[in-house]
Amino acid sequence: MRVDGEPAFVLHSRSYRETSQLVDLFTRHHGRFRAVARGFRRAKTPTRTLSAFTPLLVCWSGKSDLKTLVNAEQSGSSLMLTGDRLFSGFYLNELLLRVLAENDPHEWIFDCYLEIMTKLVGGEQVEPALRHFETCLLEDIGYALVLDVDAESGEPVEAGQWYWFDPTVGIVARHRVSEEHRAPNWFQGIELLAIQHGCDQTDSANSLASSRAKKRLMRLAIHPHLGGKPLRSRELFNRSGGSVEES
Repeated sequence: MRVDGEPAFVLHSRSYRETSQLVDLFTRHHGRFRAVARGFRRAKTPTRTLSAFTPLLVCWSGKSDLKTLVNAEQSGSSLMLTGDRLFSGFYLNELLLRVLAENDPHEWIFDCYLEIMTKLVGGEQVEPALRHFETCLLEDIGYALVLDVDAESGEPVEAGQWYWFDPTVGIVARHRVSEEHRAPNWFQGIELLAIQHGCDQTDSANSLASSRAKKRLMRLAIHPHLGGKPLRSRELFNRSGGSVEES
């Protein structure tokens, strides 16, 4: 099997033997997979560098889990990310590697990834962009969040009620607990409704609280899909002392 001219991004790469690379690719029509790029590190090879955040057209062959990358050509300008936005890009790449199954097409997520990365380069706010991507990713793998209906009773969520979020079940109404002992899984109905319907808060304090609630919710929702291992991009970001946490 040989595929030519497929849109792709490099999610991760590492050296392999003396002149080659092992590359994790995310393609539009064939999903993510690993390929060996033989000889791509030779000094005279034009395509020797396979960099993240660069749109590519790739050609590969093979039916096994490890494909052979035949060629890779840059199809657009590299997405120049710096600072917090660079760590955010690493975070998105790691999410795709950890959450998506190999060789499973995700055309919508590929397009969403390109859109979000372009927004990050264009100077849009980091947090809303990341939360949007996380929401799309969960929906695409069949775990869309339903935050306006109680998962047990089927009753509409009430703004003044407290709810417990279980990633495997959904949200369930519970009696309010004290602030001192409230676990991260507790959310107020008004927070859940604002997240579900994408309501904008005009008050800056309320807007910040809503943003924090959504970040906490998305972290809980994504955690079961990470295979029980911490995200390396999060650890790197925290060690860098960045001003915006990536998730």
